[in-house]
Amino acid sequence: MILLLVSVVVVLLLLVSWIRMVRESKRFNVPGPSPLPIIGNAHLFIVKSSEFLNLLHRLSLKYGDVYRVHLFSEPNVIITHPKYIEELIPSMEHITKGTLYDYLLCWLGQGLLTSTGQKWKSHRKFLTPAFHFNILQNFLPVFCKNQRILTQKLKNIADGRNVDLSPLVALAALDNVAESIMGISIDAQKQSESEYVQSVDDVSRIISLRMQIPILGQDAIFNLLPYKKRQDKALKILHGQTNKVISTRRQELKNLNITSLKASDEVGVKNKHAFLDLLLLSEIDGQKIDDESVREEVDTFMFEGHDTTTSGIAYTLYLLSKRRDVQDKIYEELQTIFTDDFNRDPTYTELNQMKYLELVLKESLRLFPPVPLIARRITRDCEVGGVKFIKGSSVVINIYQIQRHPDLFEAPLEFRPERFETSLKHPFSWIAFSAGPRNCIGQKFAMMELKITISEIVKNFVILPSDQTPVLTADLVLKSQNGVQVKLRPRS
Repeated sequence: MILLLVSVVVVLLLLVSWIRMVRESKRFNVPGPSPLPIIGNAHLFIVKSSEFLNLLHRLSLKYGDVYRVHLFSEPNVIITHPKYIEELIPSMEHITKGTLYDYLLCWLGQGLLTSTGQKWKSHRKFLTPAFHFNILQNFLPVFCKNQRILTQKLKNIADGRNVDLSPLVALAALDNVAESIMGISIDAQKQSESEYVQSVDDVSRIISLRMQIPILGQDAIFNLLPYKKRQDKALKILHGQTNKVISTRRQELKNLNITSLKASDEVGVKNKHAFLDLLLLSEIDGQKIDDESVREEVDTFMFEGHDTTTSGIAYTLYLLSKRRDVQDKIYEELQTIFTDDFNRDPTYTELNQMKYLELVLKESLRLFPPVPLIARRITRDCEVGGVKFIKGSSVVINIYQIQRHPDLFEAPLEFRPERFETSLKHPFSWIAFSAGPRNCIGQKFAMMELKITISEIVKNFVILPSDQTPVLTADLVLKSQNGVQVKLRPRS
């Protein structure tokens, strides 16, 4: 009898869940697969990470450029054409990130990437000066120093064999962002087995798994798995390192009797501690920012400024390996810029003169956007861009697919840097750094790093194709299961 009652209750719960989701799905004016009880459409997403982007593409072929799926009880609208985001992206109302970003909270807290509302607005406002070109110029020697180390490492293996660029570039990018954002050298390129480097990798992988596999997203299940213990261990190391840096720099400022940004002109904001000092000395409503908030912003930029640039650099070099003619054009441009000494470091002005290289980078970021998907959470029932949303739903913008859309780009899968010499068909057809109020605050930082790295590698090497095509995975950033492989030969 008890078993029968339990069975009846379970069936009723399943039925109620299914009816609710079916009714909810009909409130959207876009098509999508029929949801199942409890899980919605989550079962469709139980695929290998290398199949995730292909799955989204197949769903768009079946349902169109905008469609709906339910991940358990949460409805998601997935957009693959920019005409549906014309109103959404520039909006100051729809700035709350989607629920997938919740998995980052354990690491980044309420930093600029994950926060919303007044906290995001006030932090975005006072952090923007940290990426002014006057401050970016201070990072130039840091990038050049770390690039020389990377170039030497590449010279040691430039013998025509396959080279997986991802791990090598990642360590250089981590060195760049640590010295720029935290003001310390962690020597990741020389100490690749360090606890900090390994912890960054561990946390990134675990969070990616939770984002891709819906069942791991449930705390009740995730907390029972070994992943939770590994994540906690890595976070303790990452947060501990950041807190140590903050404490040390705060004591240095105290010893120097620096209590305001104005007083720090020569000692703080104009030196290698620019970003950290801005956080420690700025005030919001007359109050200094607490250490926890400082830690959240530092960790956010350590995360955002490392994996994304790694992806951008690695895929640009991969595309160049297929096009010797494009490499030659970059090389010729560099020769016209470095007329007096081809082996010296570039100046900030000379980086801005690398116009053809900029076209190459934009086209590479079009084909392989470092962040392939972004999401926003809808906070009220509304209609935006002709799409009806209900409160609590998420809208997922498939940047990867938008930037390869045949309606927007001629021969979209071909690598054609020259296409950026003219205006694009749609203002939001290229959103590699997002757009609107929540665009990437560090895009000039990233482009500077990409230009330095790519120009130096083209100066020193001919990049040749390998026989391996990247097997793409949409992790936190766009990665490849089999690495990003090229062959290198020293230039004579």
